[in-house]
Amino acid sequence: MPASPQASTPSALGRGDAERGSKRASIVADRIIDDVIHAGWPVGEVLGSEADLLERYRVSRAVFREAVRLVEHQQVARTRRGPGGGLVVAAPTVEAVIDAVVLYLHRVDATLDEVFEARVVLEEIVTELVPGRLDEDDLLRLRTLSDEEKSPDPTDPRAMHAALATMSKNAALELFVEVLNRVAMLYSRDWRSLRTTSVAGEKVRAHIRIIDAVLAGDSGLARGRMRKHLEAEADFLRRRRSTRQLLPDAVILGDGNGGKRAEAVARSIAQQVVADNAEPGELVGAEADLMAQQGVSRAVLREAVRILEHHQVAVMKRGPGGGLFVAAPSAAAVTDTVATYLAYRGMKLSDIMELRIGVEIALVDLAVDRIDEGGAARLRAALEREAEVTDVERAEAVHDLHAAIADLAGNRVLALVALVMIRLSRLYQIEKLAAKQREQINEEVLRTHEKIARAVASGDKELARHRMRRHLEALAAFVR
Repeated sequence: MPASPQASTPSALGRGDAERGSKRASIVADRIIDDVIHAGWPVGEVLGSEADLLERYRVSRAVFREAVRLVEHQQVARTRRGPGGGLVVAAPTVEAVIDAVVLYLHRVDATLDEVFEARVVLEEIVTELVPGRLDEDDLLRLRTLSDEEKSPDPTDPRAMHAALATMSKNAALELFVEVLNRVAMLYSRDWRSLRTTSVAGEKVRAHIRIIDAVLAGDSGLARGRMRKHLEAEADFLRRRRSTRQLLPDAVILGDGNGGKRAEAVARSIAQQVVADNAEPGELVGAEADLMAQQGVSRAVLREAVRILEHHQVAVMKRGPGGGLFVAAPSAAAVTDTVATYLAYRGMKLSDIMELRIGVEIALVDLAVDRIDEGGAARLRAALEREAEVTDVERAEAVHDLHAAIADLAGNRVLALVALVMIRLSRLYQIEKLAAKQREQINEEVLRTHEKIARAVASGDKELARHRMRRHLEALAAFVR
């Protein structure tokens, strides 16, 4: 089992959006996650029977069961029936993260180019960190990898990338590198040809050069070689006839969650939605029609609907004129899933902030290059909201400027990484301070945000980078 989480209780982890946070079931689900993390994420232990937990959380049975379904979808806990049963702590899996990421990227039409642009940013951060963090086991593993690259039997082209990410000692980097390595290959049916085509030799040489630079402790050289290698890999995949710029429909909601009937129905409906290019608000079907179409009971269909609602693919409306309607794509569900998994992995504040700094500086660079009048207006709107919100709303509004810059960067993959880091950063929010301290800090943060926004809007990349780095480093030092 991973080490126990070292962060404080994540009061903002999961459902941070106001519209969902107002729902009682979502609030109770957050409290269950809080309790699991406080307990050190004891996989297999029973948190309590339904009767015990109804008393602890002081909610109705209906609200509690809806909350349980939410935490089950995030693999935080599961219900065990019978004597000695109750709500049992579960272990989130990387497969659930990949499912959520792939579904979101498919629904927003994220391109292969965006995936590789994000991979370059993340794996440059990896190669910058790893030379200073190698231990003797890592050295031996890298030497073995180098020998394996030279062997007649080609290694998995993802092996070196995964190994270096693990050696970064940063759980979020390890996770995102693994996820994006897998996601990138979904754009091409014959990605394994990277091991057998004429470019295989160049791939081997590139991997060996990267390993050599890491072993030599030259992070700058390793970083440059990693960028060149990933850019060449992206060019190769783009030239393949089998490669698509968008993810194919077949990758939607894989069956890695145990193959339960409700999950199969959810996958079928989700694939129908994307295959039909259904627009938000469009009717998928009435409950009775969907039961007949899928050949399932009302109970199974409703469980499938809860999965679809969790992933924000569709939402069920009851009453006259009701039915299952397509929902607008949102990053909220996937950030919930990823943040929960990383909390399980025991993310430390230092890990969160070092990745957040690297990613947000990259986003600043892209935003400066891509900003237009509409983008400048979004920056102003974010600052205006931050200046006007109440203390209750501030926990979310203080991140609006960061989210706006991520949006302006034009890369949904990198923006997703930033949103996950922002969600985790909120574990250390300053609302826990005394009112006078909060007021002083809020004023300083707003002034800093205004300076960052001016630098981005004016196209001064160096100044914007400098201000963003100093700002995030100051926040990390303050809450350390």
